[in-house]
Amino acid sequence: MLDQLLAAQKALAERPVGSILATLDRVADRWLDEADPIRREAESRLAESTGLAPAMLRRGLDDMLSRVRGIGALLDADLGDRAALDTFVDRAPGMRSRAYGPGLLVAVFSGNVPGIPAFDMALALALKSACLARPASEEPVFAELFARSVAAVDADLGRCLGVAHWPHDAAWPYAQAGAVLAYGADESVAAVRALTPAGARFVGHGHKISFAVVAREAATAETAARLAYDVAMYDQQGCVSPHMAFVERGGPLAPAEFARACGSALAEWEQVMPRGRLTAAEAMSLRAARDEAEFMADGFFGSLGNLAWAVAHSETPRFLPSPLNRLLRTFAVDDVLDVGPLVAPFGAYLQTVAFAGGRAAVVGEMVGRLGASRVCRVGAVQSPSPLWRHDGVAVVGALVRWVDMEGV
Repeated sequence: MLDQLLAAQKALAERPVGSILATLDRVADRWLDEADPIRREAESRLAESTGLAPAMLRRGLDDMLSRVRGIGALLDADLGDRAALDTFVDRAPGMRSRAYGPGLLVAVFSGNVPGIPAFDMALALALKSACLARPASEEPVFAELFARSVAAVDADLGRCLGVAHWPHDAAWPYAQAGAVLAYGADESVAAVRALTPAGARFVGHGHKISFAVVAREAATAETAARLAYDVAMYDQQGCVSPHMAFVERGGPLAPAEFARACGSALAEWEQVMPRGRLTAAEAMSLRAARDEAEFMADGFFGSLGNLAWAVAHSETPRFLPSPLNRLLRTFAVDDVLDVGPLVAPFGAYLQTVAFAGGRAAVVGEMVGRLGASRVCRVGAVQSPSPLWRHDGVAVVGALVRWVDMEGV
């Protein structure tokens, strides 16, 4: 398979980047058309394999594939000019530069959120590189369908995508890689890094925790409804999903009332897109966490007779991750800046901070210094911009190699 991918990539290296991006737009168009056969197949098979609600999958696939359309803008932002992938471009007086993709990108995906492979597989093609993808055993469907959709639109591009499963300790997939991309638990990412050959670039996305901050002026039922959506999508399984929310006192809703409003909104979302199925281990963990939260919290709002959703509120703030699956923890704070000392010890694991209120610059500065890589509005955590530097890494810059011509 590696030889076939590398042979196909040689032809791709001579193709204008604009032509590749135009094809990727057509692929995205197919996926964004809910009547398209491949989109319908994906919804059906993903619902079966993941247990996620069809309404959730429809929203999620729209978000994931919309990001593919932004790859051209990402190239311009990270390279200065996408044309640098085609020819030498002026970089500074007396200097012209050209960018080259990795040739072969090996991507190891996790299975917590369907659709994630689309962006990275498409980005590899935009960098005129082949991509060998290893989907997670928990979600083996999407990567294969995406590769098939590319081949249906453009056979030459399709030959540059491969999807395979291999043992976690197999070295052969990485032997000819110019770059390796890995998602998963910290231990899994470290294992892939150890298999990456010397000289190949490596980008790893391990365990991360996200949370929300609600300033007093934004502590409203409307904000609570938006936060509930962030929690309900993917049942908090995504790295951008908020585990907890810190709510400033003194707003239209007291923090405990805000927590109750979040619970009401989660109950409504349960009717639109029910929480997905749980494994026995997940159900046991969630039950234990709910029981403890209900006993210890200053306020507890949860679904009756099942584990569909819960909000546990405390007037004493701390950093306490959720067991996921729609259990949100809320904490009262006197000032949004009080959040800093609470999250500081966990800086290496911080990722997305959802914020509501008028002091975004102040909060962004605080959490940015502590380690977070993204601040967005509450209600938008599940739709990151294609320009987002995931975990603080400019992925295009991490994958390309530059050649500079000085004075010639």
